[in-house]
Amino acid sequence: MPIAPPVFPLDSTVFGAALRTGHGRALQQVQLHGVQGLGDTLIDSCIRCGTYDPQCEARRAPWLFSIVECAGLQTSLVQALAGLLKEAPAEDEAHNDLDQRSAMLRELTAAGSADARRLLYASLVRLPGTSADVIAADDIVELDGIEGLVHVARQMGRWSQEDPRFWVDDRLVEQCTVPGGATAALAALEREAQTDPYLASYLQVLTQTRAQRNSSAPDAAAFTAEQIVVYARDHPKDPCHWFRGWARRADASELETVFLALLDAREPEYATRLLRCFAQQGVPRFDSRLLPWLVHPDPMLGMTALNAVKSTRHPDLRTLALRWMADGDLEGGIRLLTANFEPGDFALCTPRLESVGDEDGRHRLASNFVAMCEANPSADALEGLINVYEFSPCSTCRHKAVNVLVDLDIAPDWLRQEARLDVDPETRALLYVETWQRSADTP
Repeated sequence: MPIAPPVFPLDSTVFGAALRTGHGRALQQVQLHGVQGLGDTLIDSCIRCGTYDPQCEARRAPWLFSIVECAGLQTSLVQALAGLLKEAPAEDEAHNDLDQRSAMLRELTAAGSADARRLLYASLVRLPGTSADVIAADDIVELDGIEGLVHVARQMGRWSQEDPRFWVDDRLVEQCTVPGGATAALAALEREAQTDPYLASYLQVLTQTRAQRNSSAPDAAAFTAEQIVVYARDHPKDPCHWFRGWARRADASELETVFLALLDAREPEYATRLLRCFAQQGVPRFDSRLLPWLVHPDPMLGMTALNAVKSTRHPDLRTLALRWMADGDLEGGIRLLTANFEPGDFALCTPRLESVGDEDGRHRLASNFVAMCEANPSADALEGLINVYEFSPCSTCRHKAVNVLVDLDIAPDWLRQEARLDVDPETRALLYVETWQRSADTP
């Protein structure tokens, strides 16, 4: 079914959905029609995280704040956040919600709100029942640099003295954006730690964390291909995810040695470990002895095998892809079909995109469909790409879909206009560049 452009003004349900997904129509609504009747929906979206995958998607707070600012609701947002901060976080309170509130306070502070700054620093809390989860640390350091880092590190040092289980990593130091980078940040902490016992405790725990991390995995660079094969056989309790790093540095002859061992493998867990050597660059060639692992009932083994052959073209793999799709495994079928694509396959896949109801399933299917479009660009993918743009819960997948649409010059005008206001900054930049190029090409 063709997807129609949004109809303005948006009602609260459509507006709220756009705020959760990050579609530009949310900002279009406020720019064109204001926020009358929708203010509560906007504030609620600022204090409750609707992002599908906060770890991978673009930060939501800057975009949400631009809508709040356009609507003139900064004071209302500060008041709402202040009300939520009157009590300490409960154990069952969503981590992502707390992170988003902290990020909104950072945006408000950067825009000049003294009340928001006070609330942001008050938001620095350790979540109950955890050994490491802290709210507001990143936002304070991002906002105030060294001064913010010292404040956060001092509090973390205090927690480490109170609870030996408290754990810190070096992320805050490494990501401190000051002249001189992490080296300057660490030097500043070391100077302050000479007279501050809490900062000294923080640095002590940080040193212990780095030492544990550096000793937690085998040194992949020291292994030969023969030793990799033996290690995979003799260490059944090690999932061997570090094999991927070894494989990135291995040459073709070394990978061939592991591949031959894989072809002779009979034990599923052993095969799974060896397959991880081919997770990124793929197997050297197709061999029918790989097929049993692709259809194995163990989902981990099947997924690992699929990762290893997904870039391989062979008639048997295309046959398997079509069989999977006929049996309802759209995700696996599309992944395997990408390297085994033939003209007309978009017509086979596109109608099935609408058959998945849950968010996780839509996301996985959308991600794999876009990957197939990237590898096999064609205007025949238009309907499927618009489906991804409209229904994927992930703004990163939406960006990739828009990128293909723009590259093929088949994006509808309404989508171009809306995507210029998308939550994803790369999507916005893509459309601004595309608009500039179109105007430059116009006589």
